[in-house]
Amino acid sequence: MFTNQLPDNEDYRVLFSEYSERYFVKTFAKKYKGKQWTVTQKSIFQDLKRIRELQKTQQVDELQHSGKFWLFKYDFAVAQTGVSAKKSGNRCLVFLDASRYLQTVILVYSKNNIPKNRNETDFLTKTLSKQFPELQDKLKNNL
Repeated sequence: MFTNQLPDNEDYRVLFSEYSERYFVKTFAKKYKGKQWTVTQKSIFQDLKRIRELQKTQQVDELQHSGKFWLFKYDFAVAQTGVSAKKSGNRCLVFLDASRYLQTVILVYSKNNIPKNRNETDFLTKTLSKQFPELQDKLKNNL
């Protein structure tokens, strides 16, 4: 749930970062063959495109907000698994730029992708600072 509401009702563009495609989306595509992952990925796009509707639900958790920038987790379920989004442990880490109406999916991961000796917050923080320092700077500096 967002503590700070988005400024307007516009639809947002959604992009998967190259990093998420290379390291995480491939894993899901291998595990969930055929249409199962394709349908899930389309669903993620459609849900995030309408983030205004999702921002008040338990399916999104705001991690950071600074000016027109948000960093949040989005819970999703894989199609045809019969497991709810919350219980599945599948998440996207998303950076939202309200000034550009753009969301970048930074990570697509399952709780099983997190190393055993780290907690989820630590994993996300370190990945963000190592792979996407420019986004971390925007959140800190309110650019």
